[in-house]
Amino acid sequence: MALRLRRGNAANFSAITLVSGEPAFLLDTGKFYIGGPAGEKILINPDQAAAESAAKLTTPRTIALNGDGTGSTSFDGSANVAITLVLANSGATAGMYTKVQVDAKGRVISASQITAADIPNLTLAKITDAGTAASKNTGTAAGQIPILDSGGKLDAAVLPAIAITDTFVVATQVAMLALTCEVGDVAVRTDVQKSFILKTAGPSTLANWQELLTPTSPVQSVAGRTGVVTLTSADVGLGNVTNESKATMLTSAALTGVPTAPTAATATNSTQIATTAYVKSQGYLTASSDIDGGTF
Repeated sequence: MALRLRRGNAANFSAITLVSGEPAFLLDTGKFYIGGPAGEKILINPDQAAAESAAKLTTPRTIALNGDGTGSTSFDGSANVAITLVLANSGATAGMYTKVQVDAKGRVISASQITAADIPNLTLAKITDAGTAASKNTGTAAGQIPILDSGGKLDAAVLPAIAITDTFVVATQVAMLALTCEVGDVAVRTDVQKSFILKTAGPSTLANWQELLTPTSPVQSVAGRTGVVTLTSADVGLGNVTNESKATMLTSAALTGVPTAPTAATATNSTQIATTAYVKSQGYLTASSDIDGGTF
């Protein structure tokens, strides 16, 4: 049995009759029909012509994303739409970190802070700001860096022990032996006017103290006086001499004329001063220049 396909334009289609199963194609509209069992004309592609001219979908559709990101929107074809993408949590807590781990897609899946164990061993050549001291060994030899011992002190080979001398003023030997002091400290004894230095540890032992000798002065006394000395004319045998200035000697009325010879009673107990006139009368002076600064 041969299959007959009837074809023609839409204007003539209503005038024909299709038997059951007979196809018909409209050349001007592109519609395709099949004859029904009761002689009806069944349209096989009813949406074709409507799709070409529709402004939007009859039933809107939902477009959704899932997986590493989610989002959805409704679309009916009448306008462009955008989907807001929400990334799925990677498992890392939000924050600032120095160490992260990523998966094959580049997502951060874990984060933590860097620790000393994460830093590889570095040679000094790879450290640019360590300074020159970092390349030195510790020790007491030349070129080494000394360090403090368990007592917080430098080795004696680097810095010998240094004694800081204190001075204590005490009034008795008992007070000196009761001092809390170190070797090199000095005790000034006011009872004996002497000073002592502790030469050996143990200030409570008298033998550990060494007296500091005071140099002897070659001058023991002045005019029979000791201590703070203030001399007078009597201390040097001039108790009967009156201190006179040159002006007084030249103008005083008591020192003019020719002095009388001393008597026996006064010869040993008094001193007389010759006036300028008397000296001139005896021929001792001949010119005014013979007296320094004087006039006649």
